[in-house]
Amino acid sequence: MNKKSLFRMPNYPAWFGADTFLLAGSAVHWIVISVMAYELSGSVTVAGWFATARGVVSAVTQITGGTFIDRHDHRRLILVQAGVCALLWFTMGMLFVTGNLTFVLFATLCLCSSSIFGFLGGTTNAALIRVVGPKRYAEAESINQGRDAAVNTAGSPLGAALFGVSHAFPFFASALFDALAFVSALFLRLPNDEAQQRSQNKEASFMIDMVDGWKWVLSSRTIVQAVLIIGIAQFGIFAVHQAVNLNLVEKGVDPLLISLANVGTALGIMVGSLVSAKLCNSVPVGKGVVVTLTLMSAAYIPMAICSEYPFVVLSTLLASLPMPLFSALVNGFVFSKTPVAKQGRTRAAIMTSIMLIGSLSGAFAGELLPRVGFSGFVVTMMVLALIGAVFAALNPRIRSIPASPQWDEVDL
Repeated sequence: MNKKSLFRMPNYPAWFGADTFLLAGSAVHWIVISVMAYELSGSVTVAGWFATARGVVSAVTQITGGTFIDRHDHRRLILVQAGVCALLWFTMGMLFVTGNLTFVLFATLCLCSSSIFGFLGGTTNAALIRVVGPKRYAEAESINQGRDAAVNTAGSPLGAALFGVSHAFPFFASALFDALAFVSALFLRLPNDEAQQRSQNKEASFMIDMVDGWKWVLSSRTIVQAVLIIGIAQFGIFAVHQAVNLNLVEKGVDPLLISLANVGTALGIMVGSLVSAKLCNSVPVGKGVVVTLTLMSAAYIPMAICSEYPFVVLSTLLASLPMPLFSALVNGFVFSKTPVAKQGRTRAAIMTSIMLIGSLSGAFAGELLPRVGFSGFVVTMMVLALIGAVFAALNPRIRSIPASPQWDEVDL
């Protein structure tokens, strides 16, 4: 029997609108932040450290943010995040228009935005399972993968085009998107889930709650092993992207062509998300993880053989096709099995761990690429992806995870 579209479910359109507009608000100014930091400070070093500071602030605030999200009403937090961000970016635009935007004010507003993103950014994801339920979580995750790729792909060129007209326009656009997210969230009516209500009303201290969440995550061998597998995949993907960009820059490839290579990756994710939405509910998680990691490894073969631009584009596009299914299967199983009252803390713990692993990929690519060459580096990443596949295939706990209709029969 065909299931009705997620968009016909109560509250999903409002949730999707709020989440999408928040993402668009970030995407449209993302590409211009570094440029503005350089123009206002006059230093490449300062601009580089500023980018690092924003990442650190987001990561640190995310650690405590997950607990805060679990203890408070999700709809109210989405409204706060959207409203405050809209105000921040509108203020940024007005300061530039009036000629009062200094680097200190710019950095302060950006770091405030980063802290809000880290602290409350997981709210929409934590609320998703309350909107679609555990049975359709993997399908919703697949749709999100394609949506994210489309918005990020369109957001950067839009931000750059607006920036060319006026440096203030990307920030006004971000304010508009965040305001639309606020309006969408006004129509969101989340179920009065008893577990979520108990989490919000219980008398335990914030620190006890946070420690309890991390202990729960670390006590689940399945989650720990899933994080390891996701970390291996993410590390390899990020490292290959870094190496591809460095290799193309070194060859003197036009920046526009480099950006088109990234668009190819986004296109692969969008196509892959459509396939994932059809397959995610019928493919066993364990076997799906093995197959998708193997396919990602095989996709690197063209650019391992030849590092010319067409082969690089082909490989990155092919490697991105299985990514949505991989994410939908792993994230779908983990978060559909996570209690509603622990969604925020579980996501914060997992994402922080993965971010720490992924943050090493740039340094790894920069150090290894000059030593082994581009082809050698790609082969190394192929082996790493295969190690992830072998680990999943030989691990009984991961290998035996069934398709979503049987998830009720297995423990996390």
